[in-house]
Amino acid sequence: MSAPGGRERRPRISRRPPSRLSLRVEPSDAGALLLAFCVRRGAIPLEEARASIDRGGAYVDGKRIYAAQRELKAGETVELHLRERGEAPKAEALSPERILHLDAELIAVDKPAGVLAQEGLAGGPDLPSLTTQLLLARGEASATALLVHRLDRGTTGVTLLARTKSAQTVLLDAFRDGKVEKEYLALCAVPPAQLLLADETFEVDLALGADENAAGRRKPDPLGQPAKTHFLVLQRWPGAALLSCFPKTGRTHQIRVHLASVGLPLLGDARYGGPRLFTRADGERLDLTRPMLHAHALQTQHPAGGALNVEAPPPADLLAAIAFLDGAAAPRG
Repeated sequence: MSAPGGRERRPRISRRPPSRLSLRVEPSDAGALLLAFCVRRGAIPLEEARASIDRGGAYVDGKRIYAAQRELKAGETVELHLRERGEAPKAEALSPERILHLDAELIAVDKPAGVLAQEGLAGGPDLPSLTTQLLLARGEASATALLVHRLDRGTTGVTLLARTKSAQTVLLDAFRDGKVEKEYLALCAVPPAQLLLADETFEVDLALGADENAAGRRKPDPLGQPAKTHFLVLQRWPGAALLSCFPKTGRTHQIRVHLASVGLPLLGDARYGGPRLFTRADGERLDLTRPMLHAHALQTQHPAGGALNVEAPPPADLLAAIAFLDGAAAPRG
């Protein structure tokens, strides 16, 4: 196509950086080190490549590699997951169907993945503001939605918010005093040598503290806060298992760290060593964009008296991962 004046119109070329690189190691690249290879062949800044490798975003033939100086062999495939600059994580808006319980004292919602429990530096909508918008859209007389407890950004499921200050105080006390029973569903990786899941149930009782080597991470720490979780095995596959998790305390990242500490990291939880993809024998692959953890049920005393029982159905991505495993998928990475 020609532009006015007879000049040829050139197609627009997007300068937006890619979110993922896939590079094949050619014979001439054999012996190259992972970091240098990604910078040279991927044409990305050194700092960006190093950050991706450090956070677990580099894979060689489907296996996650943290060693920047890992020597590459001809024929291998290197995959590098990058973060797009300036883009806030996307979050699903709250729809009316996500209301699990609503009365004058509180609202229980099924939190989508990607939503922050409260406003943070990473940007994106937070759950109280989204819930407030939902109440306003319903024409409720009061649109107050006060934070009571937190789920991690990638975790889905039952979340309570108070609609009055007095209800918030009662619920905060219940969570602090351990008077809230919670059940989570967790899809975890099971290494071939892992024998722990021979039993139907098991318990992890490990105190947790901050990991001084990684901001925002937690780790087992005998001097940290006491933490205990009961686990029930619901279903097994080669290399994976579905568990019910019953935290008896409410520490940050408790289930994630407890599972990782016994060699059963959550699928999709790269921060704590979980694989981000499945590859079947037929070559079909499923990428996981978040830790496979869902707050399935919650029981406590209602601020106005009586029992409160709330459940959230498993989300579509968790059901899809289970269906994929039922198709004889094997995790890699």
